[in-house]
Amino acid sequence: MFTSIVVALDGSDPSKKALEAACTLAKTFGAELHLVHAPQIETMAVAVGYSVVTVPPSPEAIAEAGKAVVDEATKAVAAHEITPEIHTLPGEDPTDTILHIAKLHDADLIVRGRRGL
Repeated sequence: MFTSIVVALDGSDPSKKALEAACTLAKTFGAELHLVHAPQIETMAVAVGYSVVTVPPSPEAIAEAGKAVVDEATKAVAAHEITPEIHTLPGEDPTDTILHIAKLHDADLIVRGRRGL
């Protein structure tokens, strides 16, 4: 029924539940599993005098957080004896990234959590 499944990851609890569901489906149908992580940059606002300045995280901090999400997901998938293909595309719009990977791999199904961000 499914031959290619894309899973959107953000490290949240809904994302982890989506990954578990996708692993079960991939194992059941022998489908390829594609893990997609497109980190969103969350800025921090700092009050300086009468104004507010936004401070974006460093590229290193973004990469480190993304690596942690992907590493945790890879371990979870390995427990199901599945070897996924991993796509991490920082700085991109998550929706566009997920759809691009789904089209690229002719995905039958996209699994994601409910906006854990």
